Amino acid sequence: MSKILKANLFVLLVSLVFSSCSTNLLSVANGKKIDNRLVGVWSGSEKDQQLEGVEKSWDMTRNADGTFVLDFIFTQDGRSQETQETGNWWVQGNKFYEYHEESGKTDVYTYTVLNENQIKFKSESISVGMNNDGYEFIDSRKK
Repeated sequence: MSKILKANLFVLLVSLVFSSCSTNLLSVANGKKIDNRLVGVWSGSEKDQQLEGVEKSWDMTRNADGTFVLDFIFTQDGRSQETQETGNWWVQGNKFYEYHEESGKTDVYTYTVLNENQIKFKSESISVGMNNDGYEFIDSRKK
């Protein structure tokens, strides 16, 4: 195969890779980017990571306009409490940003799309205290 043909093939492959990655990103009204693979209703849970003896589960609706609704259930000693938070979300590189209207604070996670139905998050900077520095969880698609 000639050098020119190899070079053209390489440029074509690189272009395809970059164009397929960029198709997941959409701009929203505030100028930020969202990863459309994260849009939908997702659920997750964790136990003892935020507070010893506390189990937390959630459903998060990430909308295509960059807003979210987060419904939590906290359970401790057999008693449960439900709360709801709202805000805006966006991505930049492999970072996921979650601005909470109630607290005025933004949580930052690295994220990895494992498949179309699972996303892994690892905390970078979050506004609530945790039992461990390596807080991570997997969200699973509900809808």
